[in-house]
Amino acid sequence: MYGIPSSCKPLSAAEEQVLLAVWEAAGSAARPVTRRQVSGCLADKGWAEGTVLTFLTRLEAKGWLRAAKEANRNLYAPTVTKRAYGVACMRQRLDTLFGGDLAAAVRALVSECAASPAQLERAAAEIEAKRAEAEEYDSYDAFF
Repeated sequence: MYGIPSSCKPLSAAEEQVLLAVWEAAGSAARPVTRRQVSGCLADKGWAEGTVLTFLTRLEAKGWLRAAKEANRNLYAPTVTKRAYGVACMRQRLDTLFGGDLAAAVRALVSECAASPAQLERAAAEIEAKRAEAEEYDSYDAFF
């Protein structure tokens, strides 16, 4: 599924929430996390620790997490980055809702998202950088 290994089975909405909590608990270093750390990220949503453990086990069975034993506890590490998951989700929605038409998707987002001028400027700069990167690649001639 759009760059996500086929070993990763589709997620339910609740499983996605636990996976997001794993990424949050792991931080930018993407270090393995404990059930308690994940539970801490979900505490304000009313998740019980036993429920979190059940979902961590499901995520491992579906290929989204790798578990390793350390002393008397399991450590959980995501098998996919949050960015890769986000890109795959957006790509799937782009294809499903907009038939792959990026311009139509951008038009819909810009007209409905109430983005600030600064946010629009940053988005435009990202698009321009990608366009420049593509032009540079297209002008490269491997035979010279």
